[in-house]
Amino acid sequence: MTFETTPRKKLYFALLNSGWIRREFASTQLPRMNRTEGVELVWENPAKSWGHPIYSNRNAIVQRFLKTDCDFLMMQDDDIIPWHNPAEMVWMDKDIVGSPAKVKQEGQQNNWVAFCLDRVRDGYYAIDMATCPSNADLVPVDIVGTGLICIKRKVIETLGPGCFTVENDEFGVCKWGTDFMFCKRARAAGFEVYTTPHRVCEHVKEDGLLGSTGYDDSDYFCHDNTKYQLYWGDWCILQKDWRFIKDVFREEGIKRVVEFGTGLSSLLMSERAEVVSYETDPKTMETMTAKITPENRLTIRLWDGKTPPDITGFDMVFIDGPPGGSEHGRKYSYEAASRSGAPFILTHDSGREGEIVWAKEYLWKDYEVVGTNGLHQQRCELWKRKTEVGNG
Repeated sequence: MTFETTPRKKLYFALLNSGWIRREFASTQLPRMNRTEGVELVWENPAKSWGHPIYSNRNAIVQRFLKTDCDFLMMQDDDIIPWHNPAEMVWMDKDIVGSPAKVKQEGQQNNWVAFCLDRVRDGYYAIDMATCPSNADLVPVDIVGTGLICIKRKVIETLGPGCFTVENDEFGVCKWGTDFMFCKRARAAGFEVYTTPHRVCEHVKEDGLLGSTGYDDSDYFCHDNTKYQLYWGDWCILQKDWRFIKDVFREEGIKRVVEFGTGLSSLLMSERAEVVSYETDPKTMETMTAKITPENRLTIRLWDGKTPPDITGFDMVFIDGPPGGSEHGRKYSYEAASRSGAPFILTHDSGREGEIVWAKEYLWKDYEVVGTNGLHQQRCELWKRKTEVGNG
């Protein structure tokens, strides 16, 4: 392709802002976009492209775009910093292309904003950029984020001037945000949606040390969970927890484990050791029992959550439940673990207030922390039995 023989593309660009413009945009991105060969940049006055709610702002931009003869609409949020020249995205000549950035999501996940339909679990999953082919400039997806998005004119004309909306449930709680709703409507109308792994963005958010260590990064996504159709995070362990647990198993030669709180951890650990898991919820016990395969050396026992079971003879006790605020609190799991005499105790969510109190009451005397996997409240701590303590 040569720009001399190709008609110039007209790109309408709107920077959604809160009344100020980042230095990175003004000093680096805008001059680069203005110099893009073969592209005529129509930059909307940024004084017009701010406002709330965000879908209202986007729809106002759409109305102004439709009054022009521009070929593409590009919108960028002011907290997005592209590591490329966004104006060049018009030469991809696709219906919708989203330049991905990272976003924090439920389940302690830090994902690229590019999603595919999960037909097994009736939802969407974030794609793993690390698994994309090294020469893939475009990857078809179902949903992209609107932080930096390039949209062909015919898409906007087909969907109409009010194409950015949200969907609430019957209680008025937002079910789908503007990016999901826009892409879902576009896909239903027959348009294609792409992400571009080689043209990523930085997403500038307030993120302290605790927050960054408490989330899993999708660049290091582990797929050990997929066979059980369970997600990382929420009530399950995180990828970073599983990496830590695997290291403990290997380094300490763990062969027998007793666990409080059945879940994804039970299934994964039982691929490597014999696991007896105590669970207080009959429904959870039934669900997890149905997921046991011949590969799992797992026994699940229903527990009243208070009566200390006999758990002597195990290499490690893993405390991952029940929830601390319930009647059957983790306090009793800590108490049982302290009486087990096990060489190692592994605790999850160890930095929470209740966990600290119970660790001090039941573990500090006979155990000491020899390893952690982060500074965040949702972390693991490995406790080792002190050598001077007897086996009684």
